[in-house]
Amino acid sequence: MRIGVDLMGSDNSPFAFFEALVTAKHSIDPAFTLAVIATYSVVHEIKLKYPDLKGFEFFPVSDTIGMEDDPLISARKKGSSIAVGIRLLKKRYLDAFISAGNTGALITSATLQLPRLPGVRRPALLALLPTLTGTVAILDIGGSVTCRADHLVQFAYMGAAFQSCNQGIERPSVALLNIGIEPQKGNSAVRKAYQILSDTSNRVPLNMNFVGNVEGREVFQGGVDVIITDGFTGNVLLKASEGVSSFIFSHIEEILSEKQCDPSLSGSLQRLKKEFNYAEYPGAILCGVEGLVVKCHGSSPPRTLVNSINGAIHLVKQNVISKLKMQLEFLCGQDDSNIHRVAPTRT
Repeated sequence: MRIGVDLMGSDNSPFAFFEALVTAKHSIDPAFTLAVIATYSVVHEIKLKYPDLKGFEFFPVSDTIGMEDDPLISARKKGSSIAVGIRLLKKRYLDAFISAGNTGALITSATLQLPRLPGVRRPALLALLPTLTGTVAILDIGGSVTCRADHLVQFAYMGAAFQSCNQGIERPSVALLNIGIEPQKGNSAVRKAYQILSDTSNRVPLNMNFVGNVEGREVFQGGVDVIITDGFTGNVLLKASEGVSSFIFSHIEEILSEKQCDPSLSGSLQRLKKEFNYAEYPGAILCGVEGLVVKCHGSSPPRTLVNSINGAIHLVKQNVISKLKMQLEFLCGQDDSNIHRVAPTRT
């Protein structure tokens, strides 16, 4: 089995990423080979520096995509690390593909090359965030800046299916992120999505429990399993929460460093900080395509890439894409609202 890793196009050096992979190779399931995708020059330097590369496979590419590049134009770069990785995934040579490169280019390439899952018109990025009672799946967190009501409804189905497959939750609770809990709150897309989900839940026995709206302050309380929003709001929520947690922990550490504190208190603080550190969590999963695509932050520290690999291995072992496909086929068959008519497959 193979996990494809794109070393190019992030804010970090490809060599720093690879060094992290070498360090962490012993913690990765030996049944998995790491298929490293990088430019010819990077691969050449890596092979010169590391004589023992057991467990690695290399795919040199001729092109790369920068963070500032236009996604649609970049998708035409057939020799880029992203394009090659997605093609290998489509051919099933890879079991998963991980990249910290240009988000738009990654989503565009995956959407154009990989078949869609049943009923999915628009894929979405899903991230797992810690809460007081476990984790919550949030989507979209940056795939689509604006969304229609039917897109939000499809995100709800995908999020519920993912939590059912990955966490084993029988009927995941699903909510819309909004500025108030009342049905009439929010923009037109959110209000319409609320109405569709409410009506469908009342008419059809779905494997999800729509519980209405939640406000931003409720996200980390753990009251729901899935939170749905557009990519703009979701991305702001994700990065704001990362910034707030970083500020709080830095401030606490500064205060404790000025005083003599109990070592057990310091240890508890470090464990708590690790739990809320986004770098400790796998990257976002592109839900809606027939292939496991994982997107890391462009500014992710190298250890995030390692965590994403271990997360991807877990999802491969869980056979999550096949399970998602089955769940969405069931949901589409149960839903007679026509909101989940299968989109044309692009190949």
